Amino acid sequence: NTDAFCLTRMWVIHFCFVFALAPLFVKTYRLYKLLGVGYVIPRRQTISNARTALMAVPFVAVEVVILLIFTFVDPNRMEDVMEYNESTMTHRVICSYDTWAFFIVQVIYQGGLVLIGCLLAYKTINMQKEYRDNQQLILTMYNVALVGSIILVVANAVD
Repeated sequence: NTDAFCLTRMWVIHFCFVFALAPLFVKTYRLYKLLGVGYVIPRRQTISNARTALMAVPFVAVEVVILLIFTFVDPNRMEDVMEYNESTMTHRVICSYDTWAFFIVQVIYQGGLVLIGCLLAYKTINMQKEYRDNQQLILTMYNVALVGSIILVVANAVD
């Protein structure tokens, strides 16, 4: 591990998470608006592909701002950890932060994104069968939430 590798890992993992989920949210929202799910009489609307792509930009932009702030304020750095047990010595090189601020901000933001995904999937549950792939979306959101929760518990229990 080097400082550059730790910083790259911080950017790649969190950026890709948001970059993968944002289009799913926008797609589901677009179907919700176009097909008028939840209304007695569907309202006809037009949402262009360009507008749909622009709707995903704020999700990614917020993540980029968070990553930029923490790249300069509290960057992920290489740290040498020496552990001594009775007759053995263990040397590990890990990536770490000075504070818990980045962890807390990411849990709130990315947890909020998963919650938005679950809400959008639930809102489109009564969609016509030919447009209904929200079951896969809601299962994906639940899996992300479950696996993320398990990882949070395990990661914090190990430290």
